[in-house]
Amino acid sequence: MGKLALAAIVSFWVIPISLLVNRIVPDSYMDEIFHIPQAQQYCRGNFRSWDPMITTPPGLYYLSLAHVASLFPGFYSVQAASSFSDMCSAAILRSINGVLAVICSIILYDIITHLKPSLDDRKAMLHAMVLSLYPLHWFFTFLYYTDVASTTVVLAMYLASLKKNYWFSALVRY
Repeated sequence: MGKLALAAIVSFWVIPISLLVNRIVPDSYMDEIFHIPQAQQYCRGNFRSWDPMITTPPGLYYLSLAHVASLFPGFYSVQAASSFSDMCSAAILRSINGVLAVICSIILYDIITHLKPSLDDRKAMLHAMVLSLYPLHWFFTFLYYTDVASTTVVLAMYLASLKKNYWFSALVRY
């Protein structure tokens, strides 16, 4: 029951709130005025463009390209998007953090069950859900910021090191 149920539960709050946030705040919010145009440059294949106001590595933009690429065939087939760059709207780019929030909750569950193997499945799921609702993580789940991706990577590195998979832990950071 564990991971799949947790992913479903987290998805049940991420999806509707994401839709609500995108309806209320359709345009770039705070630092999204830098991140969204930068990701849109990458969607156009312009990898040499860089906004000097951005101080983070481009990992989220590359991850967003993979996310958009996974969605494009479906959107194209129902004629919801005519080109790849059309798919790089604020709402689609923000949705990567929703996916990462679900992944993050699963990683948290794995960390909890590794550190406390005696904890039953239901309590481990509850702990993972509570940690997934941490205010900073919760807020940035619905915007196009690097925080959720960074948290997911750091937790994945930590989990890999707990399981003594040091090579994978080192590779995840890139």
